[in-house]
Amino acid sequence: MIEQSYLETVRDDLQARVTGGTLLLNESISVPVQAAAISSHPITGLSDAIALQVQANNIAGLPVLTKVELRDSDGKFIARKSVNIDPGGAQFLSFSFIIEAKGGGS
Repeated sequence: MIEQSYLETVRDDLQARVTGGTLLLNESISVPVQAAAISSHPITGLSDAIALQVQANNIAGLPVLTKVELRDSDGKFIARKSVNIDPGGAQFLSFSFIIEAKGGGS
C-alpha cells in the first residue's frame, strides 16, 4: 500500500502534466485538453489508483474512435485506451483514465 502523501503527490503531478496537454485520437488527430479533473472517489478493486476525467472539444466529421492517447504539454505519453465510440454530433468528448500508482520497495 502506498502512503497517502505520496499518492497525493502523484495526483498533483498528473494534474499539472495534463493541464495544457492533448488527446491523440485514432493515432492521427490531436485535440487540446479543455478540462481535466481527478476524482476523489475510491476505485473499486484498486487502492492506489487515480481516476482522471478528461474533456476536449469534438471535431466535426470525426470518424469512429478506436484509440485515445493522453499526452502532456510536451507531447509525452501519459495513458492510452482502446475505445469504440461514434462521437456523432457530440459537442464534447469526455474520457476517463484509471492510472495505478506504483511505488518502489525500501
